[in-house]
Amino acid sequence: MEDILELLDKAKEKLTNLSMEDVFPLMRKYNIDDVKELCISVGIYLGAIIFFVIVIFALGWIPVLGVIMKIISFIVIIYGTVGIFASLLTYMKYN
Repeated sequence: MEDILELLDKAKEKLTNLSMEDVFPLMRKYNIDDVKELCISVGIYLGAIIFFVIVIFALGWIPVLGVIMKIISFIVIIYGTVGIFASLLTYMKYN
């Protein structure tokens, strides 16, 4: 029981110390202060969103695989959308 509580405390500490760069690693790779690199970052997120929308249409009709791909696509689309807004808001914050 003590091991579980210790594990939960470590997880809580890690989650409270997360930064934007930990959640969205493209912010670490591309300097969001530069407009060109901001466009590259947003383009990567948009490319991922477009790719998974195409995957939904291409594989959505297969019964089991379609459901799995829809779930994965939904997660990636939400992550990409939040990543785009995080990049834009970070750019607006520092410029």
